[in-house]
Amino acid sequence: MLNVQIDEKTVNTMLEKAISERVEKLAKQKYFMTYNELAEYLNLSKPTIEDRLIKNGLKFYKAGSKYLFKRNEVDDFLDDMTANMTATNNDINFFSKLKRST
Repeated sequence: MLNVQIDEKTVNTMLEKAISERVEKLAKQKYFMTYNELAEYLNLSKPTIEDRLIKNGLKFYKAGSKYLFKRNEVDDFLDDMTANMTATNNDINFFSKLKRST
């Protein structure tokens, strides 16, 4: 059996470092994504996003000529989309048909 002893100062230092790293990571996450960031996030082209997601109800916001997307709304939309798919009908081209039939 391994017996490791760590003093309280070391534990506090380790905890502070871990918390700081997590806070920094969370602070870097953006609330909104641009079209380019969304395309990178989903690994899809802009035309695919337009044709298969936005036309099927993916919410977006406009700031001037910029389209913005909330990350949590994108995730929720995709969760809903994939929940309505079956093993034999799993192409996002048919999502609007699936949505209408439920």
